[in-house]
Order: sequence, then structure tokens, then C-alpha cells
Amino acid sequence: MSFNAPTLVTVALVTIGAVISAPVLTKGFIRRGTGVKYEKNFLIQRAPQLASVLTILALIPTFLIYCDVIKADWAHPWLTIGQGEPSGAAMILSWFGVAVLVSGLIFMIGGWISLGEFFTTDAEVLDNHTVRSDGLLKFVMHPAYSGISQSLLGASLAATSIPLALFVVCVVAPLWLNRAKYEEKILLESLGQSYRDYAENMKWRRLVPTFIPLGF
Repeated sequence: MSFNAPTLVTVALVTIGAVISAPVLTKGFIRRGTGVKYEKNFLIQRAPQLASVLTILALIPTFLIYCDVIKADWAHPWLTIGQGEPSGAAMILSWFGVAVLVSGLIFMIGGWISLGEFFTTDAEVLDNHTVRSDGLLKFVMHPAYSGISQSLLGASLAATSIPLALFVVCVVAPLWLNRAKYEEKILLESLGQSYRDYAENMKWRRLVPTFIPLGF
């Protein structure tokens, strides 16, 4: 049993990311549900998380099929383009996915850290909440949501799985975008003009950083 290079790098990156993010993620989980403005809405709070977890669970067997650890000839090229050690277009796609994954992990973990004491794993406004505009919040309004979407898209491309990449683009990212818009609504209600000024300065770039010419 052997794993190809893109898969090994992906596993290493995810492991490093998990170790680095564990402390801040734990604090965010503890703060969950303690906000002065909090709505228990499945579509807002749980659907993005559930879709992300489902993607991760689907990625595990996909990578095993990609590496030919699980023999499933029917899956090529429908589930994953590559097979074994990638070459040609599959190799380019796979390594491009690894690069997107790196960017995603930076934005996701950096976004959590940038929020500091206002980071919670749910969308809510905490007591004494103020506008944060430093760290990665200088580049995109919701760096963690952007990072999650990038990470899942990157991992899907690293596994050369077009169906999973489409699922991230068409389902996962829109769910995080919907949550971002809800979060903006309650932040505007609580923080007023100061948050509006920040959002307008960011050109309302919710998931795509301002240094990219086009985005939303």
C-alpha cells in the first residue's frame, strides 16, 4: 500500500493545520452560544458545518481511490481523474489543489486568530463586541469562511475529484456565504456605522480577498 506525493503532502498540511488551530478552535467552541445576539437556525448555524464535514468524510475514500489503495476502477474518471501516481493533467490539477489548500488553511486559521476573543464557532455577536479589521480581516470580511471553502476546494482538487470540487463550489461555499450575510446583519444591528464603514472599505468582499480583481 502506497500513497502518492500530493496525498502525502495534503495529509501533512491538514495535520499541521489541525495542531496549530486546536487551541484557538477549542476556545471558539467554548464561546459558542454565549452571544448577546444568537439565532438557533439550522440553515445558518449547522448546515455549513454539516456540508463541510460531509465533504471531509467523502474526501477520505476519494483519496484512497485516487492512490489506488481502494481498488475501484469504476471511479475513474467519474469520481477522481487520477489513479496511483498522477501524471499529465491529473498531476497539474492535483498540485494546484495542494496550493489552494495551503491558501485555505492560512485564511481559515489566520481568520480565527484575527478575530481573537470575538471568535466563536457559531455566528453570533458577543458581549462588548467591537469591529476587528486587523490580521487577515484587512483582506476579506470573513477570512475563516473563505479559508474553509478554499481548503475543501483545494483538497477536492488535490484528490482530482471534479464532483467534490463542484459540491464545494455549488453547495458548501454558498452555505458559508449565507451565514456570512446573516453575521453581517447582526453585526450591523449591534455595531452600526463603524461596521458599515469597515464593510464598505472592504467593498463587501465576503469570501474573495480584495487583492483578487473579481469576487464577492
